[in-house]
This record gives sequence, structure tokens and C-alpha cells, in this order.
Amino acid sequence: MALHGCTQTAADFAAGTRFDEMGERFGAYVLYPQQSVRENPNRCWNWFLPENQSRDRGEPATILALVEETCRTHPIDRERIFVAGLSAGGVMAGILAEQAPDVFAAVGIMAGVALHASHDVHSAFAAMHGDVIEGDVELPIARDAAEQRGYERLRATIWTGIEDRRVAPSNSSVLARQFARLLHVDSADAEVFERSDAEVVLWRDAEGNVRLEQWRIPLMGHAWSGGSFRGSHTFPSGPDASEEMFAFFLNAR
Repeated sequence: MALHGCTQTAADFAAGTRFDEMGERFGAYVLYPQQSVRENPNRCWNWFLPENQSRDRGEPATILALVEETCRTHPIDRERIFVAGLSAGGVMAGILAEQAPDVFAAVGIMAGVALHASHDVHSAFAAMHGDVIEGDVELPIARDAAEQRGYERLRATIWTGIEDRRVAPSNSSVLARQFARLLHVDSADAEVFERSDAEVVLWRDAEGNVRLEQWRIPLMGHAWSGGSFRGSHTFPSGPDASEEMFAFFLNAR
């Protein structure tokens, strides 16, 4: 499930991420829902409204219905369904993973905002600018995680550009701490790796499996790392997020 960002179309996001090429290589179906201009003039997913932060209502419910329809009409392995998105699509991807871990085995979030940080347009812009800390953000599912199927398998990869001026990079750190709580991994045990093109932080479970990772890309603004110039909001010189996400999703590294 690939969720575009604001001002983008499904075709634009497909061109920029090259997810179709990844799908061909890894044998995956890629579904690209497209937001209607009637619902949002800039084609943003309306992640900041409370009705779109629950699996049973609004846009999450619509997207989950698309997943179910696709599974009924195509030979989909329900144990390997993943969701990824950029910006508004990244926020919606995070909401879907938190709300439906029984559906999604992993999530990839690029330039996302902390979960449940907003309830209207004003608070959305405040959160995007980094005016949110983990203590301000409620994780309603986390309190009842033991009753939710899927958190024991859910995995997350979170990306940000250090030079992002539209969504403050601090959001990625809050997101990482939120998912660490959901996945029951110890944030104190994080491993930090410095690459020439990124700083990568890994969190492992008790069995040594990487359950959560955070990528911070130097010089990158609000964009898809390693994307193609054929699409908008891409940073071709960065590490290839599409390839890294597919490999993370499928444990193919």
C-alpha cells in the first residue's frame, strides 16, 4: 500500500518512488490509492482530523476496505501486507500501522508527523513545525496493546531529511519512541550506525530481530530519499528508500 503526499497523484508517487520496479523485482503487488480534490484541494490525506485517526472511520476505514478488496481479487499473502507513504501519506501510513497491526506486518514512514499529534488544521501545522513532544501525544492503542493482535510482529522504518523545513525532523524521533512503546523494544538498547549518506538507528527485540529503525538523511529536505526525478518531492542523491524499505519489509537484506 503506497500513499502519496500532498499535491501528488498516485502516478506521480509511483514515478518518484519507483515502487513498481521494486514490485517487479520482489514479486509484490503495489496499490496506490489517490486522494480526491473534493476531500482535500491539495490531495492531502486528512490525517489531522480525529475521524481519520481510527481504523473504523474515515480515510483509514476506506483504505482498509481497499486492502480487503485487493486480497479477495488477487493472490495476496495476508501475512505480508505492508504500507508506506510520504508526508501526509507517511502520517496516514503510521496511523494505519498503529490502528491495524493485524493487517499490516510493517510500515515505512517518510517525513511523517507524530501519531495523534493533531485534531485540526492549526494543530497539524504546529505538529509539522515540531511543536510536539512524546508526553503530549496520546497513544490510545498502546494502553490496550495486549488485546491487539499484530504488535508482536509489526515492524517500522522511519525516515527524515535533516534539512526538512516542512515537517520538522524531530517528528521522526517522537515517532520512533512511539513505535518503540508499541513494539515493546527498549529504546536504551538502540544501535547507531554512521554511513556516508545517513545516520541509521536500529532497535532489536529479545531475539535479535530488527523491529524498528530510524534513518536521518543529511542535506535532504521534504522529499523521498533516493527517488527519481520523474516524480515530485524526491531526493535522488540520498539512499534508495524504496529498495531499503522493500528489503526491510521482506527481511531480504
